[in-house]
Amino acid sequence: MSLIIPNELKGFHKTFEKLSYMHDTMDVFDTFLEWVMWNFCADGSLNWDSGKKFPKKERPLFETLFREWVMAMSEKVCADGQWYDLFGTYYEAYAASKSRRDCKGQFFTPPNVCDFMAKIVGQNEYGIFNDPCCGSGRFPLAYHAHNLGNFLFVSDLDRTCCMMTVCNFIIHGVVGEVVWQDSLDPESWYGGWRVNANLNNPFHQHFGCPHVETLLQENSRIWKVNHACKQMSETVTILSSTRTEGQLTLF
Repeated sequence: MSLIIPNELKGFHKTFEKLSYMHDTMDVFDTFLEWVMWNFCADGSLNWDSGKKFPKKERPLFETLFREWVMAMSEKVCADGQWYDLFGTYYEAYAASKSRRDCKGQFFTPPNVCDFMAKIVGQNEYGIFNDPCCGSGRFPLAYHAHNLGNFLFVSDLDRTCCMMTVCNFIIHGVVGEVVWQDSLDPESWYGGWRVNANLNNPFHQHFGCPHVETLLQENSRIWKVNHACKQMSETVTILSSTRTEGQLTLF
């Protein structure tokens, strides 16, 4: 059965196939995500070592992929309240199904459902949003599009999903942090990124410029909250275990 590639992805797909002809599809996909993050890195903390596996003659194709990505985004996002998850769409339509890797049968929430959920959740007084299983970042993108000015905390167990979310945050101007972790294990930590931290700060050199930087565990708000909750839970467990069993008595 032939795969259906959306019209807005035809140019992206054509270039992508030139790279995936000689390389595993998901290797190309991950390498491009890393290329985007490396080029938007604000503090030099990221590298593009994965690009070394590609011959020099192939590397300019990543620039072409970037151009096709931006052109597709300009076509799909034309007004306030709009957003588009190119990476998640392409991942489902082509990349995951063509790879030799086990891609775990991942399918992301439909965009219209994300918009519906974002409108239900609405703005909150704290100006924050959390998604512990962000996938390619669709729900956070929808929330951002309908509720501007928030700080988004998101995480996922899959590294590729985290990188898709980082790149989506970059191009949509989302401010937040993306953590690669198992959300069911608050103490887990595999990596993290802070995105557009100073995008709206007029006194910072990166004001108005999308950027990303490596997020250390001790600086992650997600990890701090999870760690505090675990300590609180352990304290409650200790207190519960010290209670006197049996009937209460006044004497």
